[in-house]
Parts: sequence; structure tokens; C-alpha cells
Amino acid sequence: MVRADEDPRTALRFLQELRDHGLHDLAIEFIDELRADPGLPADLKVVLDYQEGRTEIDEAAKTGDLVHRRELLEQARTKLESFVKAQPNHPLAREAMVQGARMLVERGHLALLLADDSQDPAQKTLRQTEARASFAQARAAFARAVEQLELSHKSFSGFIAKGDPRLDERTKVYSSLLDARLQQAVTDYELAQTYPAGSSERGNHLDEALKQFGALYKDYRTQMAGLTAQMWQAKCYEEQGKIGEAIGIYKSLLDQPDPRLRPLQRFVGYFHIVALAKRKDYALAADEAARWLEKYSRREELRSQEGLGVLLELARNIDAQMGQATSKADRQQASKRIVDAVSQVVRYTSPYKNDALALLKKYKPTAAARAEELARLSYDDAMGQADESIASRDWERAIALYKAAERQADPRREIDKTNRARYNMSFCYYMNKQFYEANVLAEHLARRYPQGGLSPKAAEIGMQALAEAYNTYTEVDRAGDLERLIDLAKYAAATWPDREQGDDAHINLGMIYQGRGQYDQAIAEFAAVRDRSPKKIEAQTRLGAAHWAKSRMLDRRGDKEKAAAESLAAIDLLEKSLKARRAAGAGPTDAGLIGNAADLAVVLTETGKPADALKLLDPISKVQTTRTGASYARLMEATLLAQINSGQVEPAIVSMKALEQSGATTGRAQLYFKLGKLLERELDRLRDKRDSTGLKKTQQAYRSFLTALSESQSGQTYESLQWAGESLLALDAGPEAEKVLRRVLGDAIGNPAFLNQSGAKERILRTKLKLAHALRIQGISDRKKLDEAASMVEELLSQYPRYIEPRFEKGMLLESQAQAGQGEWSAALGHWQDLAQRMSRTRPRPLSYFDAWYHAAYALHHQNENTKARQTLNGIMRLNPGVGSPEMKSKYEQLLNSMK
Repeated sequence: MVRADEDPRTALRFLQELRDHGLHDLAIEFIDELRADPGLPADLKVVLDYQEGRTEIDEAAKTGDLVHRRELLEQARTKLESFVKAQPNHPLAREAMVQGARMLVERGHLALLLADDSQDPAQKTLRQTEARASFAQARAAFARAVEQLELSHKSFSGFIAKGDPRLDERTKVYSSLLDARLQQAVTDYELAQTYPAGSSERGNHLDEALKQFGALYKDYRTQMAGLTAQMWQAKCYEEQGKIGEAIGIYKSLLDQPDPRLRPLQRFVGYFHIVALAKRKDYALAADEAARWLEKYSRREELRSQEGLGVLLELARNIDAQMGQATSKADRQQASKRIVDAVSQVVRYTSPYKNDALALLKKYKPTAAARAEELARLSYDDAMGQADESIASRDWERAIALYKAAERQADPRREIDKTNRARYNMSFCYYMNKQFYEANVLAEHLARRYPQGGLSPKAAEIGMQALAEAYNTYTEVDRAGDLERLIDLAKYAAATWPDREQGDDAHINLGMIYQGRGQYDQAIAEFAAVRDRSPKKIEAQTRLGAAHWAKSRMLDRRGDKEKAAAESLAAIDLLEKSLKARRAAGAGPTDAGLIGNAADLAVVLTETGKPADALKLLDPISKVQTTRTGASYARLMEATLLAQINSGQVEPAIVSMKALEQSGATTGRAQLYFKLGKLLERELDRLRDKRDSTGLKKTQQAYRSFLTALSESQSGQTYESLQWAGESLLALDAGPEAEKVLRRVLGDAIGNPAFLNQSGAKERILRTKLKLAHALRIQGISDRKKLDEAASMVEELLSQYPRYIEPRFEKGMLLESQAQAGQGEWSAALGHWQDLAQRMSRTRPRPLSYFDAWYHAAYALHHQNENTKARQTLNGIMRLNPGVGSPEMKSKYEQLLNSMK
């Protein structure tokens, strides 16, 4: 092996050999050795960041570990940006731009794989949107690289003599330029795949890609770039339904005898098989797949994306030929070939895994692993079958197989093999929602073997298992689960301070402490995450949120100065983390960026800067194509809060509707209360302006808002629904209010936890009184509603004989009966006078006392006894000039004016 202290001229060549052979770990180790070499030439030292970033992208393209792939891409981005920033004029800076675009393409592939793996439709759509954004960014990055490379290539124009070092440089630039143009076109093809088949967007991107491939093939048909473009040209034809044209090109490329075309022909062969299947030449497609697997039989070829694709196509085309006429023997043989093929596909993360899994389940249904069968398995056989079970998500069988593997390994001599089985078993327990079993195994590995290679990841599983147990088993020892999680997280943070699992532990501890209101401890944990950690941006965002939570606590305690300082710290941290996300290439549809921006917007709004919050959020909101899910709901909540605080009534109503349609289930009662108050203020303003048109429009909007709120199933509480019902009553929306209040009453009575709360009896009384009110105001035109209201009021009077509220509602009912011609005003007058006299002995006199006298005067007015009515009102006002409140005084004056 070449060492850093040997001839450095061989270093880059050796590094490329390591990459070409898939030895990425060794390549990174070699780069680290070169960094540590004090005698390394400066021209080699300055390109190490570029070489490391390129190596990480190569590894990311091949690894099946999606979490590791994300980490590698983030690390690659950091290294490439560092290189370009430090060496903007270096010849490799242009190539670094190309590699940066590759990184974005791989990020798009990762998002698509995560979309395939997700069972949540909203998450699937979100990941597809992220992929689309990454491919669009990659296309733009390739375009910038092409522009720079073209300028560089033009600088070498004219004759360059053989032996001139500029000749090699021009050749390199030329090669990079062709590759960048080709990859730009491929990215358009990739972008097309993120849209539904048959959509105009898909067709437009395919047309654009086809145009670029055609131009490349026309200009460079004898070079590798031109031939590769021809292959993609055929793939676009195939996508457009021109199968014959595509197959003709594929055959032409496959017939080329040049051995240097073997890597290209590997792809062409796969595309050819897919095209044959689309033409329903199933037998020929299966035969071609078998020939492909025989020709490209090296391990790395079979595990490549196209290799896995060919295995799936073999299985699909055999399956397509199976019919009722197939003999039993042929069916068994065909089934075995299908199972053998797809069993290899499901072991690896790829776009083909889900389809392969469906075929595996069809031809190899889950069967229980019998004890005697397991006992006969070797360690390797048990581990291999367990891996297959994991691929098919048969967790119980996988657990049984890993137990068998553990028994076959000797823990005294083969502890690594034993622990590998235990680690995988803990993962299966976790996926099977056996969280405590997962934690026991994982924590044993983490604590007993802290130096083991799997121990940090085991600690990660243990922490996640305890968190899931805490959230799932709410009726058992939740406090104990939380304490165990804290203990394990502290251990992980102390044991692996330089690993990502240590960073995860700090974040877990920070979240727990923040949830407990221990803000200083939370701040310390979030701040402890390493600067070079892939989780640093997330930690910084959470750190900002912790400072904000602390500021709210200080504000409630009256410590305004310290609260303001914490608010400023929160804004600074959230702005920095948002900037870092954007610098990392996160687009406006990225869930992390949306959450970060929403957190910052809330702080800006609550600190008196709602205009700044809207300026931040509006551009993000406009580009959202997915309007469901938690991220979009969070964005709309922050937008709605800023609009409320800015007094923007109509935009707030639009945001509220979007929030309700988002499908998220977060509670937002307080936010709606604020919107309701905004609408109430707007109604008051319009009344004062005597703007009847605007008042009518806003009342209708308010009514629609309240109805939508009451019909929402997300985040509702007794308080939010009760408020909606009462607000509808204020708009005289009797039918809508009745519907809401009946729901409130039904939910309350049917909830033992609610009934056991302090004050539940009084809450139910309030709801029943408001329901009686809703029935009463409908009684003018519907006698049955009035009768139902009367029955309810009598029931409340008997159940709550000492409460004033039922008596007050009785008076309102008597008025409604008199107005409907079903009662006498004298009965209402007598009731109000009696009620007012009962309350006259109370000191200080309640507002309801003055309201009772108001209604007594109102009844006298309807009996045409205006003199007595005026005397009643004036007498009360003479003895009590304020009559309880400005609003009550205004009512008195309005009634007096109406009787002049």
C-alpha cells in the first residue's frame, strides 16, 4: 500500500484505484494519512478536500444505508464547498462544481428511495417534492458548470504543440465539459421521473432531455459521451411510447464490439430488457435477463442498480408468462427462479425493492420457522435467512432466526458474531414494536461492549426504543421510561462524544429537558453538539427554540429584561441555522427549512415584528406544491399567527382554511382564539364605521370560520369547541351553534376523564345553557325548538337550584315565548323583577343584576308601559351611574333613546 511519506505523485492515482474498487473507507483513511504528512507537497495538500468530497459522493451512490448516505452527502457538500472557497481559481474548482451537482443528484435519489420506503402518503409526497427540488437544483448546478467549463475550454483555443502541459489540461477540461453536458441532460430525465406519467411536466422535461441527448450524439457520436447520450435518447423514446425506435438503438449499441463499452452496454442491456417487457415480449425479455446475469456476473455488477433491475425484470417476465395452462412442475420451477431472483433484490435498498418484495410475498408466503429447522441452520445460514426476512418485513421470523444464529456462535471466541446477531435482533424487536425487548438487547451491547463497532448504533436503537415506549405505553411507568432514556443518553454522550450517536444523545437530552421546562439544561445539551456534526444545524435550530421557550418563561415571571435578551439570542440562532440550511442546499420545500423558518417567524411575530415574519414566510409559502402534512401545517400556523398580529383579516381566513385542509393533527385552539378575536375586532370596527357591506361580508367570513373550526377533527378541546359555539351564538347562527354545542356536550358527557376534572359540573351547565340559547333563538320560527329549550331550562333549574345562570336563561326564554305569541310579557316582567330583587342583596352587585333590570324595562316597553320602563332604567342609573360596565350603560342608553 502506498504511504503518505512515499512518492506523492502516486498518491492520487492510488486514491482513484481505491475508489474504483469500492474501497471508500480505505480511501478516506489514505486521505487522512496524507493530511497528517508534514512533507506533503502544497499542490497535493490543497486538493484533499476535493478528493474527500468526491470519495464520499461515490460511496453515497453505492451504499444501501440511507442514513449513512444522507451523512455522506452532507459531508461531501461541506468538503467541496470548503475546497471551492479556499481555491476558487484552482483547475479542479470547475470539477468541484460538477461534483457538487452530482451530490444534488444523489440527494434526489435518496429522497426518492425514502419516498418508496414511506407508508405515509403525505411523507411520500413530501419526499417526492424534495427529490424534484434536488434534481432542479442539480440541473442548474450542471448548467453553471457547463458555462464555466466552456469558458475555460475556449481559453485553450488555437494550436497547442505536443508535449505542452496545456494540452493535457485542455483534454481534461474538454472531458469534464462533455460529462457535465451529459449529466445536465440526464438530470432533466431524472426530473421528468418525479412527475406522474402522462403529465405535461413529465413530457416537457423528457422533450428537453431528448433535445440535449440528440445534440450530444450528433456532435460526438464516436466518443463515449455521444454513445451514452444515444442510450439515453433511446430511453426517452421508450418513455414516450416509441418502443420500436428505442429497441433499435439499444440493439445497435449492444452490437458494438469494443470491449471499452462493457460498462455502457451493461446499462443498455438492462434498458433493452425493460423495453422488451413493455412490448410484452416476456419470454424474450426473460431470456435476455438470464443472458445479462450470466455475462455480468461479478459481485459488484450484480449488486449495481442495473443488476438489481435485471433480477427484478427476470422475475417479472417469468411471472407474466405464468398462466392456468402452466403445468405444476413448470410452475414450481418458475416460482423457484422468481424467489431466487427477488430474494437478492430485497436485500438492498434500491428503487426496485418494493416491487421485488411484492413478488416475494406472492411466491413465498410467510411461514413460521419451526424449532427443529432453526436448530439445523449454521450461523451464516441463519443470518442470511434472517436478512431475507428483514427485507420482507417478517420481523417475527427474523427474530427467531437471529436467536438461532446467536446460539450457533461461541461468545467466548466469536463475540463479534454473537453481538452482530444481537444487534440485528434488537433492530427487529424495535421494528416489531417490542420496544422494551429492543432496549434491553441494545443497551446490553452499548454498555457491555462500548468499544464494539456496533455499540454506538445499538445505543441509538436503545434510545429510540425507550422514546417510542414512552409515547406508546401511556398507562404504565412513563416516568421510569423517561428516566431510563435520560440515563442511556447521558451514557452515550459521554462514551461517544465524537460520534453522531453522541450528538443524538445530546439532542434527546435537550428535548427532554425542554419538555420539562429545564431550559438551561436544554440549552447546554443542544450547544454541546459538535460543530462538524451532520446534526449541527438541527441542534442549532433546537437551541434557538430553547432560548425562546426560556424567554417566555422569564416574561411570565415579570423579568422583562432577561426575557428580551433570550429572545434576541433565539432570533440570532434561528437566523444562523436558517442561513446554514440554505447554504447546505436545502430548498424551500425542505421540511427542516420550513420548520426552522416557522420557528423564527413565531419569535419575530411575538416580539412585535409580524411584518418581518411574513416577509420571511411568504416566498416559502408560494412555492409549496404539497399542501398537506405536518410541515405545511407548521408553515401555515406561523403565517396565520403573523397575519393575526398584523391585523390582516382576509389573508388570515385564507391561511386558516389552508391549515384545516392540511390534514395535520396538531392542536391549535389558542391560535384560533386569536383569529376569532381579530375577527371580532374587525366586526366592531366595521360597526363603528357603519360599513354595512363590509360588516355583512366579515360576519359571513367569521361564520364560515367558526363552522370550519367546529367541524375540524384536529386538536379540538372542550374550550375551543365551546368558544366556537358561543361565537356562533353571538352571530345569531342558531342551527350551527346548536350542532357544535351538541357535539361539545356529547364529548364531555362521554369522557370519564373530563367528568373527573375540577369544574366539570359547571362546564356542562354552561354548555347546556348555551344549547338552550341556540334552541331558543330558533324558536321564533320553529315552535319545537322553543319547546325543547323550555324543557332543558326546567331541567337545569331543578338540577342547579342555587345558580343564577339557569334563572337568567329562564327569563330570556319567557321573552322569546312572548315574542313568538306563546307567552305573555307580564310573565317575563315578573321573572326579571324577582331575579333582580334576589341579586340586590349581593355586594358588589354583579353585572347580571343590572342586566336583569334592563330586561325588566325591556318587558315593560313591550307592554307599552314606556314611562315605567324609563323610570326603572333612570332609577338604576341614578343609584349606580356605571351600571356595571360601559357596555351595559350603552344598552341602557340605547333602550332609553328608543322610547323617546
